[in-house]
Amino acid sequence: MKRKVYVLYFKHLSFNKVFNKRSTLFLFINHHSTFQQLNKQSKMNISDNMAITEFLQEHGYQPTSVKGNNWWYLSPLRNELTASFKVDVNKNVWYDFGLGKGGNLRTLEKLLLYDNNKWQSSNHVIEPKFPVIQNLQPNKKADEAFTNVTVMELTNHSLLYYLKGRGVSASVATCYCKEIHYTNHGKRYYAVGFANRCGGYEIRNAYFKGCISPKDISIIEHGDDDCHVFEGFIDFLSYVELHGDCNAVVLNSVINITKASSALNKYHKVYCHLDNDEAGRNATKQIMRMCMGEVVDASSEYAESKDINEFLCKRMPRLCSRSQK
Repeated sequence: MKRKVYVLYFKHLSFNKVFNKRSTLFLFINHHSTFQQLNKQSKMNISDNMAITEFLQEHGYQPTSVKGNNWWYLSPLRNELTASFKVDVNKNVWYDFGLGKGGNLRTLEKLLLYDNNKWQSSNHVIEPKFPVIQNLQPNKKADEAFTNVTVMELTNHSLLYYLKGRGVSASVATCYCKEIHYTNHGKRYYAVGFANRCGGYEIRNAYFKGCISPKDISIIEHGDDDCHVFEGFIDFLSYVELHGDCNAVVLNSVINITKASSALNKYHKVYCHLDNDEAGRNATKQIMRMCMGEVVDASSEYAESKDINEFLCKRMPRLCSRSQK
């Protein structure tokens, strides 16, 4: 006899129960508490300006391969053995070929918190044994992704060549950057490292962009009366190439703006060198509201470029082969 299945939702049940009587199966699912549990488990504080790759990294997901602008992951939305979850780092959008779904960071957040669980329930046969609540926790914590970290002076020719392709000379790079060797999922890698004030590092090479936690802002002080703000350390190094040393706050992501409040409010004048896009302009406006002193939007210097590094590279096209930011 084919078993009938009834799915009943109750807001006030504290746990799921299964009652099996002859040929009828009743599944009592606490829909309200399930949603609360998913919210508590995820602990995802999302910003519209946040890169999807950064969001995935902070929650323990690393790319299995990088092909140009496309970063490939094992899907965080389901279980799979072959990566079919693609992120376009230039457009900051994702697409899961296994689900046939895609979108921006907010869409991904919504799927992780609720819609993916609902979608899976509506497209799969309900198992007759017990209701399943999907575990959305990553397999590994973000800070477990990088192990055996070694920090040394920047001397690696490949890394210096990568920075040269971004318009940054060895003399400037070695003054502010380190060479980081680390293990990631059993394999050994190396990258350019830029320290933040909490002891973490932003890391870059020609194929990878990431962070060794903790993630925070970076502060550079030379005793000047004013301060310059940059989104990433490549832009800061580009400014040094163009204009020389300066007091600086490198946000290492625009989501860190509020962390920079106390550092920036020490200065009477702050210059913002953020990206010439909507996210960069919004970040500049936020800094203007946050700071007590004068804030100057300095992006007019590179008005025809996306950012100050692209502006630098256009000035020396023979030396530069600009890659991912």
